[in-house]
Amino acid sequence: MKMRALFVTVCALCLAWSASARAQLPAETCRDGRAAMDAGDSALAAGLLEECLATSQLEPEAEVQTYAALGAAYLAEDAFEDALSAYNMAFAIADTQHAAIANPTLWRNRGIARAELGQLEAALSDLQHAAGEMPDDVLTFLNMGFVYQQMERHADAVVSYDRIVRLEPEWVGAWLNRSSALLDAGMPAAAVADARQAVELEPENGSSLNMLCWTLIQDGRADTALPLCEEAVAIEPDTGAIVHSHATALEAVGRLDEAQALYQRAHQLDPDDPQITADFERTRHP
Repeated sequence: MKMRALFVTVCALCLAWSASARAQLPAETCRDGRAAMDAGDSALAAGLLEECLATSQLEPEAEVQTYAALGAAYLAEDAFEDALSAYNMAFAIADTQHAAIANPTLWRNRGIARAELGQLEAALSDLQHAAGEMPDDVLTFLNMGFVYQQMERHADAVVSYDRIVRLEPEWVGAWLNRSSALLDAGMPAAAVADARQAVELEPENGSSLNMLCWTLIQDGRADTALPLCEEAVAIEPDTGAIVHSHATALEAVGRLDEAQALYQRAHQLDPDDPQITADFERTRHP
């Protein structure tokens, strides 16, 4: 069971606007587009920035930044294909017009769009470039770790998440992601230790309790895991992954009849999860 704890916000994705870029964007729609992004209204910003690009004569660097901001607006709206097109246009203008890529978040954000579209190798290339220029950027390493997990490069994912643990040791997501990667890498005892740290940071967080429950099960300690699973379900009774962990713990301690009902419940909550579906099909009554 893999956990993806990506907390992407509009503010994290927005590119900074330099003073020179502001001076080169006189059109009202351009100003309104920037203001909409600053206010967190990415849908409005996308429309205004599109109009800005269609109606304004921009200097190359200002045009690059405007396309980059448009990409950020699309990214915040989960319009990943549109975001990638905007980022690709920004890079194309920079390349052909010899305009500078002044903000390395452009590489990171295009990497995020590519990852969401399944273009893992290209995403990794962009994210690695961003990491080289922004060695302390949590969002870059978070997405790089996710890409590595998708590519089943589990040791590399551990290294990426380890960087986040060092940068943000008080953030529960850092420990949860590294715990997940350690589990994928075949290191359940280390995964348990990270999950314990997450629970220490947020003892009433259902995801933290669930990760500790799940890692303990994988480490062969279902008896210890079961009460933690019960706590997690009490906090988040309608989360399929958490109900599934509880069912798995019950099955592991020999309480299959109870587990079957919970596998069915987990499948009702999250029918698209392949592991939940497999366990539901395996254990349901003929």
